[in-house]
Amino acid sequence: MNQHSYLVGLIAPGAEFSVSSELHRREADRHHLRYLCRHLGDQRDFGTLLADCRVFGFSGLSLAASAGHTVEALDGLSQAAARTGTVSAVVYGADGRATGHDTGMEAFTAAFTQSLPDAALSRVVQVGTTGAGVSAAHALAERGVEHLTLIDTDPARASALAEAVNRHAANRPATARPAATLDHHLKQADGLVNALPPAKESDRLAQVLTESLRSDLWIYDLNHRPGAGSLARAARALGCPVLQGGSLLVHATAHAFRLVTGREAHTSHMLGDFADLTAPPAAHS
Repeated sequence: MNQHSYLVGLIAPGAEFSVSSELHRREADRHHLRYLCRHLGDQRDFGTLLADCRVFGFSGLSLAASAGHTVEALDGLSQAAARTGTVSAVVYGADGRATGHDTGMEAFTAAFTQSLPDAALSRVVQVGTTGAGVSAAHALAERGVEHLTLIDTDPARASALAEAVNRHAANRPATARPAATLDHHLKQADGLVNALPPAKESDRLAQVLTESLRSDLWIYDLNHRPGAGSLARAARALGCPVLQGGSLLVHATAHAFRLVTGREAHTSHMLGDFADLTAPPAAHS
């Protein structure tokens, strides 16, 4: 690719924008690219936003998994985005067409393969079925999970995701179960994926998760926000293999960077960048 200058819009909460934009910028510096990130806030009219960004010459957009924008406003979808109905990156082609991509499936699989390569996949429980959890459930099915139990505070939401996953998986691994059965299913599980949003309605489920941990249970906690590692801390104290959401964010950012620039990202360096950016202030003194 001959292009060396990019304008990219980030749609994410303020704190997440700060980390994501810096991850993009540092990786661009390693490639000697001019790469400008602009915070676009929480835009209500996604169609108008796409049109405005096209006019102003944006190369692409990176969206938080929780943004929840409709795919109908886009000119096309990648295979993963069409499968999950989730768009976390938009790339403008030379003709101005806006194509939506789901970076979450590939990012989940890349982080999982790197950090939990030998994880048992017979029975997996996933708690939370919105945001990054949608891509995670599809990625787990694609990776070969035999029995995927989906639990959410909203039973209808869990059922809808189970149906969507099973439409694309020959062995139809996903089943939605009531929140009251969480402890029962965790006792039979090989692994746990925590996709709960940081909201009060999830407090009881989060408490059950912590109380039901076992030392032979692997944990993939999708939450990458600073100070949200109570589950991971409890799991590590028991000796559980643990993967936290920072790795997911890094791999998703790397995927978005590759889509926009056509260049392979240095994920190992980006993981170091994430650790540096989210370290407590005392670590830099």
